[in-house]
Amino acid sequence: MIKPWYVGPVLGAVAVAVSAYWWHTEKERWNPPQARRPDLPKVEPMPPVIKVRAKQAVERPLLWASRRPVAVEEKKTSLVTELLQARLTAVFESGKERVAILQRPDGSTLKITGETKPWRVESFDGRKALFVSADDQRVERPLEAGSAAAVKAGPIGDRLRRPATNQ
Repeated sequence: MIKPWYVGPVLGAVAVAVSAYWWHTEKERWNPPQARRPDLPKVEPMPPVIKVRAKQAVERPLLWASRRPVAVEEKKTSLVTELLQARLTAVFESGKERVAILQRPDGSTLKITGETKPWRVESFDGRKALFVSADDQRVERPLEAGSAAAVKAGPIGDRLRRPATNQ
């Protein structure tokens, strides 16, 4: 009787011999498959190059917390927004002449009279002033009480601005 541990190496040697025979006899018959071009997607031309402005990149860096939109200069609406953001602090009247004093958000003052361009004072009723532009836009601003401009100069006004200190 043949022992089982002899069968394994004999079968392995037979398999190697058959593979070697097949390799030498069949290697000349093998031909590679015909070459095919790969299926590529259609390539479309790139759009024209967009000019990048370095000024915008410096002013509005990408991914910064302080990024803000590009300042667009709108001539008409910027005048309206400037007038809407300003505080009406005083209106002086002398006969038919009116002068309105407004305070801009940055602290500077704006003086508008009945003849100024593009805005002029049309009317004032004691509480509200009506401003009219050259193209008939109308803006109404209320008089704001308690402004620093309302305090008059002099001994009483000086005491209001600088209260007496205890000695």
